[in-house]
Amino acid sequence: MHRLTNPVRNYAWGSRSHIPKLCGLPIGDEPVAEMWFGAHPADPSCVEDGRGLDDLIAEAPETMLGPRVAGSFGGRLPFLMKLLAASEPLSLQVHPTSEQARIRFAEQNAAGIPLDAPERSYRDASHKPELIYALTRFEGMAGFRDTSKTAVILRLLELPWLDEIAAELEDSLTPFQTLRHIVTELLAMSGAGLKDRLQQLHTAANEAEDRAHNPRVRRRPPDVEPSSVERESIRVFAQTRSLIDQYPEDPGVLVTLLLNHVVLAAGEAMFIAPGTIHAYTWGFGLEIMAASDNVLRAGLTPKYVDIPELLETANFTPIPPPRWQGARLVDADGVVLSPPVGEFELVVTEVHAEATTDNVRPMIILCLDGSVHVSSQQATKTIAKGEGLFVEYGDGRVTLTGDGRVALGRTPV
Repeated sequence: MHRLTNPVRNYAWGSRSHIPKLCGLPIGDEPVAEMWFGAHPADPSCVEDGRGLDDLIAEAPETMLGPRVAGSFGGRLPFLMKLLAASEPLSLQVHPTSEQARIRFAEQNAAGIPLDAPERSYRDASHKPELIYALTRFEGMAGFRDTSKTAVILRLLELPWLDEIAAELEDSLTPFQTLRHIVTELLAMSGAGLKDRLQQLHTAANEAEDRAHNPRVRRRPPDVEPSSVERESIRVFAQTRSLIDQYPEDPGVLVTLLLNHVVLAAGEAMFIAPGTIHAYTWGFGLEIMAASDNVLRAGLTPKYVDIPELLETANFTPIPPPRWQGARLVDADGVVLSPPVGEFELVVTEVHAEATTDNVRPMIILCLDGSVHVSSQQATKTIAKGEGLFVEYGDGRVTLTGDGRVALGRTPV
């Protein structure tokens, strides 16, 4: 087992307090957006002797990962865990499929684009499905909303140009093609025309939110509960105004009107498949994903935006909000979240009595509360809140004791 020291990313959208509080670090003036737990070569965790976890795995991949994982994923740890703390929206983005990542990564290598170049969208050859597990209330947008519901929300804003989009959605027999056409046109807007539309939208969202809260003008009896679309529309209007305040000339704001707005309570999760357009907006969560840093952005960011590539990658088929329901553990107070990917699954569980992990596999154990003793046949190591361990395949099954709560990122069986 290897105690990990983990890198942080100080992106502007991050929270100053969430990650430092969990990890017992001083709260400073700089936002702490992410802490990475893993072996991605762009920013690997380090073990006790200062070596990167990626280098350690490369020295003996079958011992560290096991023959199956080492053979299936080219001798690299296939997943990456992150603590993610957002006080402002992340970029509007999608992640590529495996085939697209493999082809485009090779193309950008052949073109001589440095891996750390700002304009490089493909930094590795992997897809990047991801799951976010909420540690606090967590909000985001993910996937295109059912077009009939979107049409209702757009008409509530009472703007003629949005009514035209609503009519296009209502009349469509092929939502995929219609949404792709609408998004392409919205993202092509620029200049004074775009700025004027966003100003109109800001005013309309403010007025629509007031109408929704005013019992004298709302269109339903006061003793009738609001529908799910009405509740979502209120969140849409508030977020739209906030996004325009922050990005007054960004066409990506218009695209967010078409997306599911998802609110997770602590302990709930959401799975983002390749091609799903999304943007997390606020909250603190634990993220686990395929070990990739491939991001295609459409807006809401000062970083490089690659709209043509995003349009080629995004899945425009409407989907329900992509919540992911975990399965309760049989012999412990916890949940296992196993989305349909080969790289990872996540277990979050309370540790009070002794518990032994089931199958032998590489895993990262992060302590979320209290302190936990992790014992193999060779050693016992204790981790406190905010600390993590890498358990290699060669450690075999490990036993957890103590009083706390842990998250286990691991490869599926």
